[in-house]
Amino acid sequence: MKAKISIQNTRDNQGKARLIRDENRDSGHSLAISFSEDAKEIFFEGSMIQVPDSVPFGDITVLEGQVKKREGGFDVQQADKGKTVNLHLDAGLVAELNEIRQHVMSKTQHDIILEIFKKGLDHYK
Repeated sequence: MKAKISIQNTRDNQGKARLIRDENRDSGHSLAISFSEDAKEIFFEGSMIQVPDSVPFGDITVLEGQVKKREGGFDVQQADKGKTVNLHLDAGLVAELNEIRQHVMSKTQHDIILEIFKKGLDHYK
């Protein structure tokens, strides 16, 4: 997933779009620039998009990615992917998780959802 921002395609914003383009060209970041079908928006897409301070953050719409402030502007980076986390669980919890896994393995998703729904209705009564 790449970072993606948009800006309205107005005369003032075209100058701001050029500033964004030049900032990324000078820093060596490749940037794909495109327009909406009705040419009302300008889209920027890349692994990282650098936006200078001279372009107000309020004029930009971040469609995908994370914004990080830096000296001289801000960066829009691609969103972090999932991370692996190692957990140390006590024996009782591991046994309970294994029991749930065994119970679920022999059933379809539909059966499990139906069972949970029925338990919820019984609990509600």
